[in-house]
Amino acid sequence: MFAKLVMIVTDENITLRHMREEDISLVLEIERKSFPYPFGEVLIGNIYYGAPELCFIIEEESNIVGFLLCGYTATLKQAHILSFAIRPDCRGRGFGKKILDYSLEKMRILGYSSIKLEVQVDNENAISLYEELGFKKVSKIRKYYQDNSDAFLMIMDFD
Repeated sequence: MFAKLVMIVTDENITLRHMREEDISLVLEIERKSFPYPFGEVLIGNIYYGAPELCFIIEEESNIVGFLLCGYTATLKQAHILSFAIRPDCRGRGFGKKILDYSLEKMRILGYSSIKLEVQVDNENAISLYEELGFKKVSKIRKYYQDNSDAFLMIMDFD
């Protein structure tokens, strides 16, 4: 399978860890509350089973408040952030940055050379966070989303 990476607790109430199979239903619930065209349970399960070492959870007081799901790409040692969300009632409290920092560090440890993601062009908060962490806009993808809105392709290279 994959080498277990140590779970970390950033303070007495926040836990960052790898996703587990039993988390799929709660990830689906957050996904549905976060996106107009959410991934379904089967797709979330396929992402998890395809790359469990690249799927992460953030908890507050043992309650899941967010997730980050990644998969592999055709490019050698590049990960792809496929879905990332924080529960709507928990946004604006730094959970997104914490889980991204944690996930990026784990991907570095696993030997990934870069990470890519797509983000809606008008999602200024997410774009700002990604740029703060070192992602760069590489291109604009026209009509990427189901509602025909555009996305930026962003990539972060590890040095």
